[in-house]
Amino acid sequence: MRSSDIRDRLKGIVTIIGIGNIMRGDDGFGPKLIESLKKKNTKANLFDCGTVPENYIFPILTTSCDTVILVDVADFKAEPGSMKVLSLNELSGAGLSTHNASIRLFTDLLMTGKDGLNIFAVTVQPKSIAFGESLSQAVSEGVNKLTDIFVEALA
Repeated sequence: MRSSDIRDRLKGIVTIIGIGNIMRGDDGFGPKLIESLKKKNTKANLFDCGTVPENYIFPILTTSCDTVILVDVADFKAEPGSMKVLSLNELSGAGLSTHNASIRLFTDLLMTGKDGLNIFAVTVQPKSIAFGESLSQAVSEGVNKLTDIFVEALA
């Protein structure tokens, strides 16, 4: 994945939402990415929503944003650490980590709150989302790579 894969999808003010459980190995990808981006003073609204993104609908809707990027793990049968960009239509069947039942509801509520909102996801293939593990090496490297991609795309 290159920064142009992200940059070409951006419009206006950007909000990046990290989704995942840091207690479940690679499922912590989203929150770890947000933590990394905060250290870089990224020009975007950043939300670590953990496992309950629906609890952040009001704070997200009260920010000024035109593009929302969801960041989470998804099993798309690739090598661990591989990344993929998913459109809003592709999100429902993506098997996003431990929260797939609520992701579509979450995006539907965001769309209801803001007309014309541009939403897509950046996902990474996990190695393991077992409870009590830390990020795998491949996914940890993905955090670093995606941090650099976002910093460049949002410059």
